[in-house]
Amino acid sequence: MLVIVYVIVLGIGTREYLVSRSRGTLEWISGCQASAAACSNTGMETTGSSDDSLFWTRHAKMTEVVAQLNPEDPDTDFLLGMQALSEGDVEESIYRLEEALEVDPKHNNYLLQYYAQYELSRGADWRRVNRAVNRWRINHPFSADPLTIPLGAGPATPQDENEMYEALEAIPWVAGSQLESFILEDQPRWQISLVFQPGETVDVREAIEAVTLLSLPPNDRQRFRVRCSTLVDCTMVPR
Repeated sequence: MLVIVYVIVLGIGTREYLVSRSRGTLEWISGCQASAAACSNTGMETTGSSDDSLFWTRHAKMTEVVAQLNPEDPDTDFLLGMQALSEGDVEESIYRLEEALEVDPKHNNYLLQYYAQYELSRGADWRRVNRAVNRWRINHPFSADPLTIPLGAGPATPQDENEMYEALEAIPWVAGSQLESFILEDQPRWQISLVFQPGETVDVREAIEAVTLLSLPPNDRQRFRVRCSTLVDCTMVPR
């Protein structure tokens, strides 16, 4: 019974940890995904990170107990991965997440969502990203958690913003989108958070195409569109 209580407490803490980290941008990876508009530097290093680390420091013993009693449980690897991430050990964190995914867990929304975001953030092959996102969405079709795509540059005008939203709304699996701006290292940054239509197959390249529309001159957007064969190889083609 005590172990169950530990897992519940750590589960609640993990959710708050992931929610708090989703309000900012990770410093894991850098580099642009598509043209000047999308940049694969998504992540979660936020102003609340010190509080997050304090939470995991206080509950390290709980995590150790769970790991000793349930070493083969994928949720144990997930908790250890989140603790490693809070301590700045990204390599160990991802190792733990991938260990958890080896047994194909379907019940852990946060594990599947977080790994999908990680694959997108690190600029993985588009097939790996789509596989991770669709695994999450198939098992948790009604999850309201978003997927975040950073922008290399924000909309220059209200028209740019409106046209980007229109392009995103035309994607069948996108239920909604929200442009967010923030300051990182004294520089303005932008990102798009996407929520999903249940039951639709996701191809993240379609979202990259929509946000990369901003790289086209406004006068060309009615005659041309962006086509992406990967998350980084995008070209302008006639409509």
